Amino acid sequence: METELLRTFLEVHRMHSFSQAAENLSVTPSAVSARIRQLEGEIGRPVFRRSSQQVTLTPAGERLLRHAQGIVQAWERAQRAAGEDERTQIVVAGVASFWDIFLQDWLNRVYRELPGIAPWVEVSTAARVAEKLIQGDVHLGFLYSPPQHAGLVLREVERMELVLVSTRPGQAPEEALARDYVFVNWGTAFSSQHDRQFPHRPPGAARSNSGRVALGLIQACGGGAYLPLALVRRDLDAGRLYRVEDAPVFELHAYAAWSARGEHAELVERMLGCL
Repeated sequence: METELLRTFLEVHRMHSFSQAAENLSVTPSAVSARIRQLEGEIGRPVFRRSSQQVTLTPAGERLLRHAQGIVQAWERAQRAAGEDERTQIVVAGVASFWDIFLQDWLNRVYRELPGIAPWVEVSTAARVAEKLIQGDVHLGFLYSPPQHAGLVLREVERMELVLVSTRPGQAPEEALARDYVFVNWGTAFSSQHDRQFPHRPPGAARSNSGRVALGLIQACGGGAYLPLALVRRDLDAGRLYRVEDAPVFELHAYAAWSARGEHAELVERMLGCL
C-alpha cells in the first residue's frame, strides 16, 4: 500500500472534508476521491461515510485510523534515516508569516554557520506545527501561541510591531480599514485585539495568513493592511507606503518550541543561537 493513500486518508479524517483535504494536499478533489477509492479497494471495505453535511469514519475506517498514523510516521522516519549522511537532519516547521519576516534569514545563517546540520523545512499552519511538535515529528517549531505541553520547552524569540499602513497618504484608521483593507491573520491574540479596537469595521476586501502576500496585494492594487514594521520599513522610507499615524500598534510575539528530551535538543539550542 502506498503511504500517500494513508496520508490522504488521515487528511480527509482531520478536515472532515474531501475538498479541504485536497486544498491542503495541493491536489484536486477528484484525486483525493480516487486515492480513497483505491484505499477502500485494497482494504475491501469503505472507510468513510459521505453526506452533504460531513464526512465520518466507518467502523473499518476507525480501525484503520489506529494504525495509519503510526505507519506514516514510521515511513517518514525511515526516509530520513536512509537519506542521512554525516550531517544531522533537524525538522523545522513554522507558520508562513514568520518565514516572511525573520525565519528565512535565520535559516540562511544556520545553513552557512552550522554545516553539520541538514534542516528539513516545513511551512504550515499553527495547528499543524503544534500537532507535529507534540507527536515528535518536528524537532523545532515556530508559532504565535505555542502549545502548553509538559514535554516542550518554549522560548520567545521575536517581538514585532504590527502597524497599519496604506498606499494612500493622510488617512485616518477608519478610512484605511474601510476601503481595500487586507486583513492578515496574525493569530488568535491579534484577531481578538483587532476586533476590540475596530468592532464596527467593514469586512476586509481580502484575507491572508501571509504578510508578504498582503504586502504584494496592496502594492499592486492599493489599500491598507496591518504589517510588521520590519517588513515595510523600506517602503515607508521610500514613500511607497504611508503609516496610518493614529492607528493602534499591536505586538506580535514569536515563540520557538522543542522537546527538552529530544535527541537533538543540543543542536536545536545551537540553531536558536543563530537568531
